[in-house]
Amino acid sequence: MDSIILYVIGGVMICFVLFQSIYFLKKAYDRGLEIGFTEYQLKETIRSSAFFSIVPSIPILIGLITMIPIFGSVVIPWIRLSVLGSVSYESYAANAIRNAAGVDALFNDPIAFSTAVWTMTISIMAGLVTLILFYRKYEKKLTEVRKKDSRWGELLIAALFMGLVGTIGAQQIAIGGYNTLALFISMAIMLIIGLASKKWKWMEEFALPVSILSTLGILYVLIM
Repeated sequence: MDSIILYVIGGVMICFVLFQSIYFLKKAYDRGLEIGFTEYQLKETIRSSAFFSIVPSIPILIGLITMIPIFGSVVIPWIRLSVLGSVSYESYAANAIRNAAGVDALFNDPIAFSTAVWTMTISIMAGLVTLILFYRKYEKKLTEVRKKDSRWGELLIAALFMGLVGTIGAQQIAIGGYNTLALFISMAIMLIIGLASKKWKWMEEFALPVSILSTLGILYVLIM
């Protein structure tokens, strides 16, 4: 569960992702120079993009920290959240397996630990497989719907997203206590930021980290 082999696998994966990032950054930089951008413009773009990438990544870091006690080490959350994964999905899947197994932590039960890792790894691939096999048909159908009435396309995407959020939110309401309180506090904060972002668009990038950190801070004060 905390094997050096897992750390090696994680290291190789991270190095591959870093290589890809640097490679395409270099390609984009050279292409920018070719089409007339100055070095100053490109460097400023890189600098501002790097800054605005750090803050939205804070929820991922928080998710990684919260998953460490479940798995007993940093390596599995590190691998899952560093390459192909979503902090909301990964934590949801891990907790679902933990609850089904009836254990406080997955590292207490090797079978539950293995099941969680396989569930997180295989299930997230469904999105890639679906895109490869059905995306063209889906895009074609969605385009037809939008041509008839553009509002239906937006409603369809919103309905799918709210269905996912509603499923997770309903579970927290069922648990009750501070879980439910955290849900409603975060909803209120997101609502405030959503309204404010209509005037200040840049706030959209900070909505999730601000909501998470503010909710944690408020709960900490209430619990203490």
